[in-house]
Amino acid sequence: MNITIQSNATTASIKAAHPVPRGATHFRFTTPKRKPVIDAIKNLDTLAGCSGKLEYGKAIFKGRGRHAKITGFDATAAPVIAVQAKQPKPAAKQQTAVSKEVGTGKGKLNRIFGFSACSVAKALGKAGVKYAEGDRIFRAHGIEMPKASLSVQLGFGRNPASWKRHGEPANLSEAQLAELRAEGVEPSTHA
Repeated sequence: MNITIQSNATTASIKAAHPVPRGATHFRFTTPKRKPVIDAIKNLDTLAGCSGKLEYGKAIFKGRGRHAKITGFDATAAPVIAVQAKQPKPAAKQQTAVSKEVGTGKGKLNRIFGFSACSVAKALGKAGVKYAEGDRIFRAHGIEMPKASLSVQLGFGRNPASWKRHGEPANLSEAQLAELRAEGVEPSTHA
């Protein structure tokens, strides 16, 4: 039996569907009426849209360096012969009423009250929030922003002249700002 790899598959998705055994450094992909392809595991994404037999193992080389030639293949595990069905879309994550993740082509766009994390950071800067409190607020919403990025966005919020170049702060109401600042309060250790 052969496996069919989706046309939009990446190296990580192929590894997830067909785990690489320990010690394997190369793969061999065989299709009917063609020579087998032997390549490094990091190049698995070149198999996107193909169907055939996938094996993991180690390549046997003759020579060294860039002029080395692959002379054989030592399979370390049984070949993967299961048919890969179309992968179902992952279930949507449950999200809080305040923060939400919006999928984009390259990753996720974090939102608070429907505004982007950067515009919320500018609004917090405009309200006089410093880095430590801003970081606690963002972490309370599951958003991790590097210190440099958060500090710069807070600074943009404090400086109205930068709004034209870098975007305006989120239009948050006083109640929303108070709610965010309440989340950013450091828990008291005194009882």
